[in-house]
Amino acid sequence: METHNSFDGAMGTLQSTGAVRMPGRKAAWSRATRWLLLVLICFVCLLPVVLVVVLVATWGQFQIGVGTIMGFLGFLVMLAGALTLVVWGYRRHTTSSAQELQDVTLDASGLTLRGIGPIPWQDFGPADYRMVRSEHGSAFTRRAVMPLTPSGLVMVNERTPLALRSRISPATGAFWKARHLNIYVPGVEGMTEGEVMQLINTAHWMFVGQSASGGVA
Repeated sequence: METHNSFDGAMGTLQSTGAVRMPGRKAAWSRATRWLLLVLICFVCLLPVVLVVVLVATWGQFQIGVGTIMGFLGFLVMLAGALTLVVWGYRRHTTSSAQELQDVTLDASGLTLRGIGPIPWQDFGPADYRMVRSEHGSAFTRRAVMPLTPSGLVMVNERTPLALRSRISPATGAFWKARHLNIYVPGVEGMTEGEVMQLINTAHWMFVGQSASGGVA
């Protein structure tokens, strides 16, 4: 199967042959998450340096007892723990985002992205912009996603290995009951996010429509 990195070529191939493969690229949300984690790492590393500078600059102006020193040491321990978590998250994100460079394939069997698939077309709805939980917080943010259908929710949250689910989308909810509700639209080299969404929605219409009428098993 020929690999396409232009929208017109990919759309023509999809409509004429029923299948198309495209080179993957890191999505915009993934690149933004990487920079956010790097900023957090720098902030956590610089904070104790700033505190030490402040203590040195004000040394002798205030009475510093054992309690103050113990509190400062406890704060450093907390910062070390926070740094460990952020670095772990950054390494995990780096490993996961490398999978985004794998080919994105659309064919009758489903959608393949980030090394996972084919995901059947019946397991998710058309691509659209929705407000979803932020990857690193409780706020909502606008993302290009494909909402999972009831069969897709079972497939992702119960049958997909835990280590692979983050490639589909970030989990939302408390950690003991976190669930994956969407498939994040993948990035494609040489195409905009809107063009990728249009290609996915064209394939979704082709195959789900045909399946409903008995054209595709």
